[in-house]
Amino acid sequence: MTFAMGDNVRAGVLDQSVSALPQAECAEVRNGLEDGVPILPGFRQFEYEFAPNVHGITGRLCRLHAIGSGAHMESARIRSLAEMHAFIQASLEHIGWRQTPETERFTDRSQSGKDVFALFKNNAICVTTILISPAPGYIPSPDTKTDDQVYLGALYPYEREWWVAVDCFQL
Repeated sequence: MTFAMGDNVRAGVLDQSVSALPQAECAEVRNGLEDGVPILPGFRQFEYEFAPNVHGITGRLCRLHAIGSGAHMESARIRSLAEMHAFIQASLEHIGWRQTPETERFTDRSQSGKDVFALFKNNAICVTTILISPAPGYIPSPDTKTDDQVYLGALYPYEREWWVAVDCFQL
């Protein structure tokens, strides 16, 4: 199958129904993340229906989810989106997950605090979404924003909120 994203056409899965990674395998991914990613609180494990998405994928997924303020999610080892990405990717690669040409289609990065990447193992994919935003109720001061853009790095850790989801499914 092929799919198009803008002017790019790549081979991959599209309009396919998938199933959630089995609970035991999802728990293995969770353990790998909790062993390798130095954040608190740890990851919670859920199973959901796929939300409508640009890739046309339907079915169920296993979601490993962590959310917290920068005071909980940041440390001397994690102070940026790039560092969180590196820890999550290294933790998954340590337990056998790999990037492939097919997983590249999930890659998305924005300047506004969003990073998405995917890894593959045994006919399954885990898509990681990391979001950082101002904490609910935070009112930016003039020195932390320009033209309605809040500079997340200028905020104190307790003024930032992190949302991390690792969605795993079998093809």
